[in-house]
Amino acid sequence: MDENTTAYQSLDAALAEIERILEQMLTLARLSATDLNLDRDALQRTLEQLQRKIDRIADAIEGR
Repeated sequence: MDENTTAYQSLDAALAEIERILEQMLTLARLSATDLNLDRDALQRTLEQLQRKIDRIADAIEGR
């Protein structure tokens, strides 16, 4: 495999991970909109944690 192919595969994997995280966030947002007994503080902490994961992935992509 050449360097470009490896870089493309790595970028593709990073973007797929971001997509997975965004899908998780959307699921949590939908749950929040429908579940009145949800712990909103815990949900917010989880969303913030997921956002930090996206930020780390984006920083790694920029660092290439």
